[in-house]
Amino acid sequence: MPSSLGERIRARRQELGLTQADVAGNRLSKGFISLIEMGRAKPSIETLRLLAKRLQKPVGYFVEGDTSLSRKALHAKLASAWISLKRTEFTQAAELFAESRSIAKHHNDVSAEADSYIGLASALAGLRQFDAAQRNVRRGKELAEAAQSSHHLARVSQVLGLVEYYRGNLTAAREHFLEGYTRVQTSTSPDLSLAGSMLLNLGNAFRESGDYAEATKWYREALKTLEPTHDLPRIGLVHVQLGAAQRQRGNYDGALAHFTRAEHIFELLEDISLLAQARNSIGIMLLQEGKIEEAITHFKSSLSMKERVGDDPGRARTLTELARALAAKGQFADAQRALAESERLTQKLGDATELARVQLARARIQVTLRRIPEAIRQYETSIAVLEKLGMRTDLVHACNELGELLIQQKRPSEAAPYLSKALHELRTEPHAPIMPPERMHPLRRKTRRPGSQSAPSLTRVPRPRVGPRAAP
Repeated sequence: MPSSLGERIRARRQELGLTQADVAGNRLSKGFISLIEMGRAKPSIETLRLLAKRLQKPVGYFVEGDTSLSRKALHAKLASAWISLKRTEFTQAAELFAESRSIAKHHNDVSAEADSYIGLASALAGLRQFDAAQRNVRRGKELAEAAQSSHHLARVSQVLGLVEYYRGNLTAAREHFLEGYTRVQTSTSPDLSLAGSMLLNLGNAFRESGDYAEATKWYREALKTLEPTHDLPRIGLVHVQLGAAQRQRGNYDGALAHFTRAEHIFELLEDISLLAQARNSIGIMLLQEGKIEEAITHFKSSLSMKERVGDDPGRARTLTELARALAAKGQFADAQRALAESERLTQKLGDATELARVQLARARIQVTLRRIPEAIRQYETSIAVLEKLGMRTDLVHACNELGELLIQQKRPSEAAPYLSKALHELRTEPHAPIMPPERMHPLRRKTRRPGSQSAPSLTRVPRPRVGPRAAP
């Protein structure tokens, strides 16, 4: 095998039957390729990546034996992998981290190897490949502990938290995120971007469990931490989640302000993945306000973007919301098709959280279609999962709706445990105000006749006042 970089490029070019002009293309010159092959010029990392692509070989093939350039290529690849991960391009990130891991091992670069294992674990968690994610994060943790790297150990906590979060184990997720945030804070050179990410995920875990006041506190702390970093993708994500928390608390003006800010940031960055997330959140808010057509437009726009970037978890979430909007419009067949596709994706991904929401949406459609036995079955299945995952806000809604449905069916003894559970959850956890039934799901029909047996609706139970909490 030729020994120098130039000789390898020439040999590979000739092997493919290409001229120097072919390799140069329209971005480089034939003369520059000639200088590289003669060893009189050295390409930048970016140029080397372009040449490797045109010559159909990995970068490592050309730089093996050239330690300086190979290490530059390694760190460039790692940087590219982290960018892909931040943009939620999990498949591309996983491929880049796997390539980086091999190069890092070749050079015995423990820090880069730890970075590669931990980054790969994070990407695999995003792809819902939890067993593979845990294997990689364990190896990353071993390397980080050997190197006594607090930065890498903080990232380990982040990945472990993500795995638990995606699995629906919200208490465990919060513990890992808080542990990671503490590690970053105690570091000699705190990584503010990483700290902001931990705070954002802490907020997500609290929001998922229905504690919107606590979630808002952590989101605001994340925004304050991230502002000096100019980390626009994460700042935009915080605005999305702040908007979602404000929406759940009934502050629609505040929610719209945050969503619009996020949308502008993602448009500026031309980040399709994150822009799709912002559009989805705006669609949810519009649906809650009864603006069904506008909501459907936003959901379809978000869905199209997520299909382009291959974001299956995001597609599943948007399909569920689109189904709710279509059902509110009376397009039940289309709504059922959207739910079927969402269910297919969630089962493939093993996403129990979204599957529970699919079942809840399906139950509401069955109520509207007066398929009561099927509706009750779907509610019962959804409630069991929601309770197990600690998704208290969704659980309150589901129990309240099932309880009222059973009362309408003159089955008060069966309704009582569900109404009691909803009231208990409402009183023991600081929730957002429960939305009135017509906003909670526009499908419901009031069928109670004058004089028929009724039960007090939990939507009228006053919410206990919760005092302000200290900032972390």
